[in-house]
Amino acid sequence: MSRSFYVLVLFFLVKCQPNKNEKRNVTSPNWNNEVIYHVMQRSFFDSNGDRHGDLNGFVQKLDYLKELGVTTILFTPLYESSFYHNYFPTDYKKIDQEYGTFDDYIHFIEEVHKNDMKFIMDMETQYAASGHIWFDSSYNNPSSKFSEFIYYADSLNLKPEQIFMKSGSPLHDFKAWPGNSHHIVLLDLNNKSVKNWTSEFYQFWVDPNGDGKFTDGVDGFRIDHIMDDLDYKGIFTNMYHSFWKPVFNSCKSINPSIFILGEQSNWDDFGDKMVVNSNADAAFNFKLRFAIAGAESVKDMYFKEDHKFQIFTPSLVHDVALKTEKICVDSIHMVNFLENHDIDRWASVVNDKRLLKIGALLNLFLPGTPSIFYGQELGLTGTKHEWGYDVNHIPIREAFPWTSNENDEGNALWYKGDEEWWNESFWKTSKIDLLSLEYQKKDSTSLWNFYKKLIKIRHTFPALRIGSYHPVMEKSTQIMAFDRKLNEHSIFVIMNIGKEKVTIPFSIEDNTSLIMENINFRNDSIEISPFGFMVSNRKNS
Repeated sequence: MSRSFYVLVLFFLVKCQPNKNEKRNVTSPNWNNEVIYHVMQRSFFDSNGDRHGDLNGFVQKLDYLKELGVTTILFTPLYESSFYHNYFPTDYKKIDQEYGTFDDYIHFIEEVHKNDMKFIMDMETQYAASGHIWFDSSYNNPSSKFSEFIYYADSLNLKPEQIFMKSGSPLHDFKAWPGNSHHIVLLDLNNKSVKNWTSEFYQFWVDPNGDGKFTDGVDGFRIDHIMDDLDYKGIFTNMYHSFWKPVFNSCKSINPSIFILGEQSNWDDFGDKMVVNSNADAAFNFKLRFAIAGAESVKDMYFKEDHKFQIFTPSLVHDVALKTEKICVDSIHMVNFLENHDIDRWASVVNDKRLLKIGALLNLFLPGTPSIFYGQELGLTGTKHEWGYDVNHIPIREAFPWTSNENDEGNALWYKGDEEWWNESFWKTSKIDLLSLEYQKKDSTSLWNFYKKLIKIRHTFPALRIGSYHPVMEKSTQIMAFDRKLNEHSIFVIMNIGKEKVTIPFSIEDNTSLIMENINFRNDSIEISPFGFMVSNRKNS
């Protein structure tokens, strides 16, 4: 019998009992069946030679995403902004011209749907930047017809409420790449006109031509920085219920399948209260991301000066995974991730190819909906810096390396120059040859090929998407193991995260090994080397 038919049969696995999640209808619509690709489109693929990734370029690369196994695309904002990341708009209704035209957008989303994929649009409509007519017209002009759209703390319209600033502060200049400064002010979210405008604005993207067919409409929204008390100012309170819920309900009244993903501002929170109170559908699983990174909180991992990776404790990951499963009932979802546009690249956090694979296994096989940040599948590196303004995050938002030559067509090096961030870029190092997609597709042992295999396994076995979660050896400090069970099938995942080999008893049953590395089989045991792992499929007894 070949090794592919060996399996660990541990006595405690037999005792695992299915939970109520196993009774879910596999054919029911469920966002846990999706694999999200989170991408900063400016850095993805340039179709017209201006170094900026664009919508037409993305259409050209839909085949790449299908080959990888992606089913849903999540962009950073598309609307016009003075900021390269587009988070603070100068015109909500216009597509950033460097991405293309509105017609290009419609073509993009129609092509996404033709390829049986979904699209989630990123929104942060709580703020506006200088350059937006609502602010430019109303500042120091109380008689402006747009005064009601901006929150002013005074009758002369000289004290707009500003992001990150104390109430009543003088106008602050926020420096944006490549060096210009702008103001960022809060909309008056208590104002009825603003509430009505917000609902109508979101509804437009659900069905732009109003024909009720949704081929040109988004499949969901990501809401950036969603809070119940916006920026803890005590001005805009009960926002989940009084502001966001009517907006989300208005979208779902047009298309009941619209998916609302909220980025909770408190990263130490699961976000389930936000989901329930606002009628959103999902939150980001920051708790799981930090647990996999060996931390229990944002304070432990994100903000401390020396946030070097610590090998995670299996019991902590099990605990978060079980809480995730408990939360994910009644159509509530959690989106799992290792990277996003705000945190360091996973390859820079762990600095070990073996841990890149361990992270991928957990990202894709633990309970929840997995999200992959573009280039994560290649092991791109990058850490945030403190240069003083919004270039701090450029190192984690670099151009996707289709080839290793920075001058090749398509590589979207919009930030290339003589600045610090370019001098520290992975494009300037010898490792670019190994990071490029061109190289990794040819290397059967590459991280890209590993991700492709894992995503295929996830798509193949419903237990990994909607099955129940059962920790195994949960008190071990060296072995991370769990069972995903659905009806008569089970997917068993085991990995050694310690520095020593581990030997565990095993026996042969009706089981197939799906993928494994650094595993040695003995007559009556299995030996797992450090960072070795195995994923196997078996029928439940």
